[in-house]
Amino acid sequence: MIRSMRSRITGRRAVATLCLMAATSAACADDTVDFLVRGAIVPACGLSASRVKIDLGTVTAAELTAGHSAWRGASFSGTDCVGVTRASVTVVAPPYGPDRRYIATTGGAGGVAIELQTASGQPLPPDGVTEARFHWPSGQPILAFQARYVRVATVKPGPAGAMAQVHIRWE
Repeated sequence: MIRSMRSRITGRRAVATLCLMAATSAACADDTVDFLVRGAIVPACGLSASRVKIDLGTVTAAELTAGHSAWRGASFSGTDCVGVTRASVTVVAPPYGPDRRYIATTGGAGGVAIELQTASGQPLPPDGVTEARFHWPSGQPILAFQARYVRVATVKPGPAGAMAQVHIRWE
């Protein structure tokens, strides 16, 4: 009886092995696989600075009777740019509540907000959606901005500043 069980087990192993070999050789002989490779090469650019400061200086309350201070500017440039001829820029910052075109100020001053735009005059509200476009056909890209105080209520003297994030999409 033990001998007949061994021969049955051995026989089953042989059949299983033959089935596996037959399935493997048939699969290798007839199958093909198509590889689809995807990707993209995108323009790249570094930044000359990770922080840009626009110094609005000391402005008297009397200067704001006209509604705003003078524009003050700052810029930064792209470095090691490859394939870049344009940039789209958005700004994210806390908006001044009643007029969301402006950036809310921090500090002790009151009745003022900050207006931001490109050096060419494209408004940059702090909504993270409105895009300003920069274009340069050749050379190093320079992204220039300007800001000013805007009177939004009765002016109260004191420090007034803000922080904004500028998001750049190189194209």
